[in-house]
Amino acid sequence: MNRAEIITGIRDSIPIILGYLPLGFAFGVLATQAGMTIIQATVMSILCFTGAGQYIALGVMQAGGAVLTAIMANILVNLRYFLFATSMVPHLRNHVPIKWASILSYGLTDETYAVAMNHYRNHEASTSYMAALNLSSHFGWITSTLLGAFLGANIADTDRLGLGFALPAMYICLLILVINKRNDILAAVIAAVLCIVIGLIWPSTIHNMSNIIVASVVAATIGVLVNE
Repeated sequence: MNRAEIITGIRDSIPIILGYLPLGFAFGVLATQAGMTIIQATVMSILCFTGAGQYIALGVMQAGGAVLTAIMANILVNLRYFLFATSMVPHLRNHVPIKWASILSYGLTDETYAVAMNHYRNHEASTSYMAALNLSSHFGWITSTLLGAFLGANIADTDRLGLGFALPAMYICLLILVINKRNDILAAVIAAVLCIVIGLIWPSTIHNMSNIIVASVVAATIGVLVNE
């Protein structure tokens, strides 16, 4: 393990952790309000580590939906990680053993992906960096969930605290971080427009998660074609 890479990974995870604090806290609060115990909410963050997916699961629970519905919705909304992982292959192929890349891919999120890809622009990928970045970020998510679940009984209205905007705000910051040229802006605009249009045409809460997949695939394809 490379100590310098570990330190760099932990340092790069700090903005992610700061973004996770309100999100994980809000999830912990909402989870306890939905009937989960502190242990159940925390274990869910340990095993799942997908903010959007966990919020979807809570929504399904509160609506009285089936477990299978929550599982299928999570599979749909998290398919984007196949795209993320695929785009990282050229950076990892010659520097990170396949077995370690497979294990560490568990910590791949929108945030760790954006930070890692920004790092790989000027540095070689390494197991130490990935491990430090992913584990530190995961620890931040778990800790914030635990805190939110513990204090959840004393918070009746999370909207009043503005926690609902934490997730969109963090995604906007990440988008700005990874935009490097005009073609990136083009792909981002196309993805955003497609998400909105599909959402208006197919407004169902659960099924509308497909707009993320469709918009990502179409925008990424156009981005590749434009770069060639």
